Amino acid sequence: MRRLNYFMLKGAKTEKDYRKVIKVIGKLEGVFDVDYEITAEVVGVDYDDQIISKEQIKTIVDSLGYTLIV
Repeated sequence: MRRLNYFMLKGAKTEKDYRKVIKVIGKLEGVFDVDYEITAEVVGVDYDDQIISKEQIKTIVDSLGYTLIV
């Protein structure tokens, strides 16, 4: 089922950090769209939860050195 979730992103300080995270999430199978709001430290992910889970997205982002709070 298609979901739109907003996650807190910790550890990202700059626009470059956010763009890196968005690029990686956007390439994942099952992800339709990704956006962010740097001032709120939020990443919005539109994805199909039958293909990828929010926990899988978290694991991938955390492996980049950031913390995604689901």
